[in-house]
Amino acid sequence: MSVFIPAAVLDFHENVVDDLIDGELGTACTLVYPEKRQSCPNCLFDNINNRSANVYKTGGPKPFSTNQLCPHCHGRGFLALASTEVVRLRVYWDYKSWKDIGIQVADPERKCVVIGYMSDLANVEKADHLLLHNNLDNREYKVVRDGEAQPWGFRRNRYFRQVLSKS
Repeated sequence: MSVFIPAAVLDFHENVVDDLIDGELGTACTLVYPEKRQSCPNCLFDNINNRSANVYKTGGPKPFSTNQLCPHCHGRGFLALASTEVVRLRVYWDYKSWKDIGIQVADPERKCVVIGYMSDLANVEKADHLLLHNNLDNREYKVVRDGEAQPWGFRRNRYFRQVLSKS
């Protein structure tokens, strides 16, 4: 049996959810992507030993004497750069807030559920981890995805829900 829901009701629901994500109840969350290696601009690289040759590269930002560790990469020969991006999500920290919608997890005290825009889902999935600020205890938590995201909402094409685990 299918149920007809008027388009005006669906639109109203989406406006409310948009306000929850984008408004004061939403949370700015930082997506932290896996580190990428970039060669050190300050020293020459030793391909045999797979690290810095500890020889200054002309024009580098921090001159140093030969056979000293490169002060820019500390002798590694590369820089590990993590990129980040901020997205807005609705974060539900309290298990009682989301258990009634059919989400069953082990150890719910270490979990939270987020609701976000489908347009942000690909980036959330690419992220190594997320940094979420909890306004209740004024702390920031490092969290990782726990399982696959699920479409959320009446139309199931605008929002996703994702269970996250504190790491």
